Amino acid sequence: MDTTPKDVSSATARRITITAWAMAAFGTVAGQLHALSRFNSHPEDLAEGGLGAAWAPPAIDALRPLLEWGDPYFVYWTYGKIWLPICLAFVAAAWLVYRRRQPQGAEQWAWRVQFAAYALLTVSVAGDYYTPWMDQFFIVGLVALPLIAFGGVWLGILLLRNGFRPRVTPWLLIAFLPLFFAITTVTSMGNALLPLMWGWAIAALRRLAPAPEAVPMGAPSAVLQ
Repeated sequence: MDTTPKDVSSATARRITITAWAMAAFGTVAGQLHALSRFNSHPEDLAEGGLGAAWAPPAIDALRPLLEWGDPYFVYWTYGKIWLPICLAFVAAAWLVYRRRQPQGAEQWAWRVQFAAYALLTVSVAGDYYTPWMDQFFIVGLVALPLIAFGGVWLGILLLRNGFRPRVTPWLLIAFLPLFFAITTVTSMGNALLPLMWGWAIAALRRLAPAPEAVPMGAPSAVLQ
């Protein structure tokens, strides 16, 4: 297969897509175990109310062997390690979409903002659960989240204007902030990343065709895919 400098081989695209789907599915399930370990180690979170108080206590009772094999905080910190490979997988899926799409103009800048935010998020997750400086790296994550939220609105709108398919991905980017607040009332903050994980996994599946898609300059409203 001939490739351009911005294209990705079919084999690499397939590996990225399979990994993204596997990590999204894994995160959907394992993320709730991490949430339960959070509630178990930080019971004050349940005292604050929210829908988590309705499902977490009986789930903790049912899954005690998975939550009480060590100090509650250590269990929470250990399960938190799942988020780094999950983040790397969805960032790789977004990168695949970007390389196959070859955007130009404003859309290219919007992509760059998102990748900068995703890089900060990945650094934050790695620091939170793989180093002893959780509080310091949590602040890095607080910087990343507004960039993901507001930069995602910008990128999502441009993708919709440019005829991006599947449309579910830009809509999930646009809805990140309201989904973030909705999800964190039910489960832990890490699970607020699930819409991004699924959005980019779905978009990556669409990009398994070998030919790169290019966004021509000066045609922002053209249907390109």
